[in-house]
Amino acid sequence: MEIKGSAVKATPDFVKANFINRYSEWLKSLPSSSREIIEKPIYATTWYPLIESVIIPTQKVADLFYNGDYNKAAREIGRYSADIALKGIYKIFVRISSPQFVLSRASSIFSTYYQPADIKVVESSDKKAVLQLEKFHVDEKLIMERIAGWIEHTLEITLKSPLKVDVEQIVNGKNLTARITAMWQ
Repeated sequence: MEIKGSAVKATPDFVKANFINRYSEWLKSLPSSSREIIEKPIYATTWYPLIESVIIPTQKVADLFYNGDYNKAAREIGRYSADIALKGIYKIFVRISSPQFVLSRASSIFSTYYQPADIKVVESSDKKAVLQLEKFHVDEKLIMERIAGWIEHTLEITLKSPLKVDVEQIVNGKNLTARITAMWQ
């Protein structure tokens, strides 16, 4: 799987924003394949390998700052990414839109960030939406938590009411399909 550079940039930006004093330690903890991506300019429209550019750097964030809790680190980076993406006019737009509309647009946007992924809303109601993500590899499970964090924070901005975002991962050999279920009141 490949991911667009604008999404790759979120991880080093997150570390700089939250752990600036340990940024170089985090960078040095990366294997050379990941470090080379992070140290060079990251171009928004360039495609990068998902494992080296996002999964491994997220795991290192977890190891250094979240006691090895990979899911927590991925969710926090996803939440940060939503905050950055939804600044200014977009934040106002999200606040006045329905959760169903925001999530339907989010599934379209996510499809442009991952290739060759297939991402779509498979269920939508007044209090629930389910996104299905297909064509991922089993080694890419962690990206689902990051997407869930993005959805979670986006819904917090939209609703300001209790919500729940769950990730169900279905592994078939080396293929991964995930369902992210968002519920609100």
